[in-house]
Amino acid sequence: MIYRTLAFICLAAFYTIYILKMLLLKKRGRLRDPIYQKEDPEKFTFPEIVFKTTIIVAPLLQLISIIVGRSYLPIMGKVVGVYLGVTADVVLFLSFIHFDKNKEEHKGIYSYSRNPSYLALDLLFIAMTIMYCNPVLIAITVFALIYFHFCILKEERYFKSKDEEDFKEYKEKTSRYYGFGKPGFKKIICAFYLLLVIWCIFYFCTLICYAGPFLSWIWIWILIGICAYIRFEMLKRDIDGVSQHRIPVPVRVIYYTLYLISLTAFIIIEFNVAKAMNAEPEPNLEYVIVLGAGLNGSTPSNTLKKRIEEGYIYMSENPDTILIASGGQGFKESISEAECIKRELVKMGISEDRIILEDRSTSTIENLKYSLMIIGDPDANVGIITNSFHEFRAGMIAKDAGFTNAYSVPATTLMPVGIHYMLREFFGVVRMLLELMKK
Repeated sequence: MIYRTLAFICLAAFYTIYILKMLLLKKRGRLRDPIYQKEDPEKFTFPEIVFKTTIIVAPLLQLISIIVGRSYLPIMGKVVGVYLGVTADVVLFLSFIHFDKNKEEHKGIYSYSRNPSYLALDLLFIAMTIMYCNPVLIAITVFALIYFHFCILKEERYFKSKDEEDFKEYKEKTSRYYGFGKPGFKKIICAFYLLLVIWCIFYFCTLICYAGPFLSWIWIWILIGICAYIRFEMLKRDIDGVSQHRIPVPVRVIYYTLYLISLTAFIIIEFNVAKAMNAEPEPNLEYVIVLGAGLNGSTPSNTLKKRIEEGYIYMSENPDTILIASGGQGFKESISEAECIKRELVKMGISEDRIILEDRSTSTIENLKYSLMIIGDPDANVGIITNSFHEFRAGMIAKDAGFTNAYSVPATTLMPVGIHYMLREFFGVVRMLLELMKK
């Protein structure tokens, strides 16, 4: 319901801004595009009729899709759809308030896009299609994107004929949809950093809505956004030729060296995290250990529910496997996490005789150390059931605890918070590697 409401708000806000813009243009006697007015001063041309028909029909189809439609995409599809919808509203609003002076002088939003209104329309159409995908919406979106592009090309020919030098200069500085003119490495990176800033703002707000402001490491997205904005400003000033201070070569060498080392480490670690997330569980293991993950009183948290569900699936498919429910009793928990895991599995139909409790641990390393004490054999084939983003580090901890044959049995990672957990794992793995190096 929340995404249906957000989609409706994005749609209503967009067309409210659009109507206000049209009313303002009408008041100033500029309702018709000068390109088409030049072709036929008396009546609307065919391209104008097609455009206006699209603008009328599309929102009706989008509204119907929101009211009666259903999205079959994963939740991240809906989230990205909302991001694009809000971005479309903001871009259209900026094109509205920057329309007069800034359009002529190529400032404001017009320094980032030569066609912000068309960009906003494209983003909205794509957003609605992602959120409520159906054949009719896909068809109207594809048609609109292609038609709007041809409209832009026609406008470009007009402005080029009107003032070729001015248009050429503008074209070199600003891209047709988004960017800073003719593509180059520095310009592409600059545009990427701005997109990263926008993503961090959106995703930080998403995390607050889903997990609250006290989610561990939530501040990292603010830090990334600030750093990305600083780099964007530095590159933009350099591209515009207004940078007054050139960074000394030794400082740049040190910066890029550290950057490449960090990026390489990040890619390698996240590759292994993703690999463990998609690991195929080994069948017929002697034991599987379900790691605890917090309770609300005696009710499992959403994260723990996914681990319990995976434990049930594995135990059902492998009738000879023994499950160790691992986790002590934490703050504001009325029972141990291990007891909660056992109760839920028994409700699902798993026999109590196949479940062993380990209810002393307060961390992942204790989960696995105490479980190994119960098993008594470091060479036993053991599966670790935890959320998929955590599997790689859990496997490292298992080896450190003494297991020699530990396998991943990944449970579902909840989105959209899962992206945050995956990023956080990088720092968790680095910290563990440093601790292992000290031993």
